[in-house]
Amino acid sequence: MTSSTKIYLLLHFFSSIWGQQCPYSSQYQEQGTCGCTRDVKLIRSNLPSCSVPYEDFPSARNVYGNAPRVDQSFPTWINYELFQRGQQFARNNFWSVGLAAALGRAANMNTPDIRDVIMFTQVMSSSPIVCARILSSFAAKNMVWFQDIQGGPPRDDSDFLQTVNRIRWIHIKVARDIDAKRRKDAYNPEIVDESTFDNVTINDAVWDAFQKDLIASPIPEVERRLPPHFEERNTSTPYFNQQSLSLFLFNAFAYPILAGGNFGIVGSDLWAFNHLSAVIGYSLGIDDAYNLALQPNFKELKEYYSKIFKGYIVPGFFHLDKRSKVTLENIMKGTQINIPGWTLQLYLYRLLTVVMRVPGYNLRKLFTIEDTFQDAAWNGVTLPNLLNSKNYRDATNNNSIQDYLRVGERYYGANYTNQWGRARYSFYTPIRND
Repeated sequence: MTSSTKIYLLLHFFSSIWGQQCPYSSQYQEQGTCGCTRDVKLIRSNLPSCSVPYEDFPSARNVYGNAPRVDQSFPTWINYELFQRGQQFARNNFWSVGLAAALGRAANMNTPDIRDVIMFTQVMSSSPIVCARILSSFAAKNMVWFQDIQGGPPRDDSDFLQTVNRIRWIHIKVARDIDAKRRKDAYNPEIVDESTFDNVTINDAVWDAFQKDLIASPIPEVERRLPPHFEERNTSTPYFNQQSLSLFLFNAFAYPILAGGNFGIVGSDLWAFNHLSAVIGYSLGIDDAYNLALQPNFKELKEYYSKIFKGYIVPGFFHLDKRSKVTLENIMKGTQINIPGWTLQLYLYRLLTVVMRVPGYNLRKLFTIEDTFQDAAWNGVTLPNLLNSKNYRDATNNNSIQDYLRVGERYYGANYTNQWGRARYSFYTPIRND
């Protein structure tokens, strides 16, 4: 037996072990030694291929995003123990994980293929009260995904998968509506009616301050340029493509991994949290090739996420257009219905200082007295206590869940008060599957 054959057999042996069970010591939790493989010869049902290299990620935009899935099924490569630890990590940091996703929403609404779908539906971009209902729906999904413990192959009535399946069905329905409009309009790639945003008055003072702070920041020039073809669109570009779904999930789950301490997140089980997001991505229709959470180890995961952040997310904010501004302002108006302290200027200031880690001097000049108080409380009380006090963190998590339940019941009635109802009926456009 040659030495190369011995090496191959050894790799094959360990890949089989890693595909079945991760080493669970704290050392391996951070290294993430059982994420995926880049060697096609080692791919197994329980060891998926890694996502494409960063340089090939643009190709995801041309691939249909609602990939077929068997209802009520997880990927064959799910590791249930790792998955449960990811859920536990999310529950331990519930409020902070929610904050990270809320700030990531700005990037989603600035991603053309996501934003234009939102504007096509004419809900989140035009009606604050509808936005408030949808934001409450988002909170319900997090509660189900983090709290419906999956210890083995899913039950027929899995709340987790009932939620995911309904989201997929909504995506598929909207994608069909978009295709119908394109056919009707002789395959015009534009799906947003200009009248829905062109005459809308926006808060120019706040947006100008945001842009001034960005321009004055130390962000290098290379991170200010949009990636090739990111804004361009033609009739061969499907909506709900693999790139838009991947970026949506990135903005919902990546920031705790990139900079968890900035949000008050504690704990070393980020690799498990990442596995949770990888499973959610698969279930929503993201192919393994474009599932950004599928990386060989934790170090390479952070490197890949950093490239996406610097190559797609940061440049996008240097090129905000009116569509994104109108949509984000409407979302913030919807947010303020239940959280009055979240002003547009404070939200964008958090985006700069917490997510992008650059000063926001011009935005700060627009602070109200309440904004100043909120910022002082964040820096002096909330953040340090989240990082250093388990009791404070637990109380904050519990209070936020109680707030979600109170608000959600107002919009969705008794269905919101239990996990079964939240999984099935906390949708602005409910899809039944009893």
